[in-house]
Amino acid sequence: MQILLLLFFFVLIFSLPSVLSAQAGEIERCIVCGMDVSKYPHTRYVVKTIDGKKYATCGVQCGLTLNLRFKDQWKSAMASDLLSNQSFDAKKGFYVYRSSVITDMAPGFISFKNIINAEKFAKGFGGQVVTYEHALKIWQKQMD
Repeated sequence: MQILLLLFFFVLIFSLPSVLSAQAGEIERCIVCGMDVSKYPHTRYVVKTIDGKKYATCGVQCGLTLNLRFKDQWKSAMASDLLSNQSFDAKKGFYVYRSSVITDMAPGFISFKNIINAEKFAKGFGGQVVTYEHALKIWQKQMD
């Protein structure tokens, strides 16, 4: 009986750190709104500043918000293509604004790596296809 009890405590002591780290919430939260980024891999957006720091956001809107907040500190961003979940240079992407589909939050920008998929999506679900620069201008007006 003592051996079983000793074995139980041995297992408990060595497994406790992994249990605690899982419970500690290794949840990656959007730096802007606090949403759980792991729930939105199809809209994930990562901003990099000139000092090399990376900030994960739940989607394009929060990413654009960081771009506007960081101003001169902003270096680059990677968006996720809605259809493939592949990351791409956000400045080279195309965005559907105000479609009937809400991915992470409304009014919504949905990112696409190429214009063909963005146009097909907009044809089926509505919305306006815009470039990165246009999306940034739209969002600046929304924030003013």
